[in-house]
Amino acid sequence: MTAAPGGRPAPQAGSGTGRHWFWRVLDSAEEVLCYSLLVALVVVTSLQVFTRYVLNAPFTWTEELARMLFTWIVFLGAALLLKSSSHITIDILVRSLAPGPRQWLLVVSHLITLSVVGILAVKGFRLLQITGASESPALGIPWVYVYAAFPVGMSLMALRYARALIGLLRAPLPGGAAGGGLAAPEPPV
Repeated sequence: MTAAPGGRPAPQAGSGTGRHWFWRVLDSAEEVLCYSLLVALVVVTSLQVFTRYVLNAPFTWTEELARMLFTWIVFLGAALLLKSSSHITIDILVRSLAPGPRQWLLVVSHLITLSVVGILAVKGFRLLQITGASESPALGIPWVYVYAAFPVGMSLMALRYARALIGLLRAPLPGGAAGGGLAAPEPPV
């Protein structure tokens, strides 16, 4: 496997037979859900524009639904971007290190990020217990369904970081020593 810019491993191409069925299903579900939500957002927003500017009688619920859809797209999309290491990174330090120290810096980075998104996921699920009773004004949808986007997105990100961390720790060290490495499957940085 080759390294992407900044010492990050390049994402694996295609579904491949080496990937576990869980990751194939998760990847497909995330993509289908994100694209479906995006299509729904475009339809709802277009309907809002049409009813407001063409019919001069806008629906009251379209703006609220568009915000709800956008919220889910943001958090699911953030998790989906980790699959291909597409988040913005500042990698000047990573690029300047030799392969051995670089891999350990990536391990530490993944550990810290995994800890943060894990804490955010737990706190997000706790928040859902508090906000479950209120409803949106126009649609009457319980806000818990909208707020759930945050802990679900953080949980998916934690899964991806945990997988990449395991891959980093299982891969051989540069130079043949055992331990972590740069060839993690689908690593987020």
